Amino acid sequence: MVDKIDTVRHTTGRTQWFVIAAALSLGVLAAQTPDASAAEDEKLLLWMDNSYSTLYGGGFEIDDGDQWDPLLLEHVSGWSFGDFYTFVEYTRFRNPTGEDSTSWYGEISPRLSFGKILGKDMSFSIFDGNVTVWNDALLAVTYERGRDSDLTESLLVGLGFDMDLSVFGIVGDRFEHFQLNIYARNELNNGAGSDPERGFKDLQLTVVAAYPLQIGRAKILIDGFVDFVAGFGPQDRNFHFSPQIKLDIGNFWGKPGKLYAGVDIDYWTNKYGHQDSDTFETDQLAWSFLVKYHF
Repeated sequence: MVDKIDTVRHTTGRTQWFVIAAALSLGVLAAQTPDASAAEDEKLLLWMDNSYSTLYGGGFEIDDGDQWDPLLLEHVSGWSFGDFYTFVEYTRFRNPTGEDSTSWYGEISPRLSFGKILGKDMSFSIFDGNVTVWNDALLAVTYERGRDSDLTESLLVGLGFDMDLSVFGIVGDRFEHFQLNIYARNELNNGAGSDPERGFKDLQLTVVAAYPLQIGRAKILIDGFVDFVAGFGPQDRNFHFSPQIKLDIGNFWGKPGKLYAGVDIDYWTNKYGHQDSDTFETDQLAWSFLVKYHF
């Protein structure tokens, strides 16, 4: 999944860890508690999904060696006013030249829908009325936090778009979802770069998508994200592409969408915003095997 992890200061960041864990827990509890007082068409919560994953792989740079994520919790939900995504992962690093270490990383990503809040149709079409580029526009915010806030802490604010790619025919029709977020990025840490000033100095583009396939009885889901940081701020320009290719194992015994197994690919140039060089390799192509259970 996301490998923006620092490996130092095991005693810092307890407050931020609590905030991320609490947000995840509250999202799960809210999703499981129906709003009995609201009419069916006026419910705040429209849908939700929670998942637990474990991953093991190698090929990582900077925090190199094999890595095991025994705990990756994710929550995503749709609301009458937007959507919400959060995750937290705990990682164990197996260091080939030193002692093993552990760390954690999490993100909180709420988005507020202008269309839902204003009661307006925010879809935008080009060429003619049948070609829709996006279905909705949203205020998008993401807070990123690792164990050591001096190395990994960022705030992103911008616009999100729920895209409709059906204009591309059978390929576009098959996407479960396709989101584009355009952020102003504020590095709240001292890790990448030496600029001590804070502020929204960088630009980040994030694409999140899911594409299902079926071959006979086998259902396959390809999903993941792309992050591109322009490098206007303290970070160097970097590109992070992390798809997961998963087989729906539960489908074989009549419970589709519950249990998956597959591989997570993590391609990252200038990882963490550090320039790749002959003496400090930061371009990464890592692979991890994963098992994911949805509940």
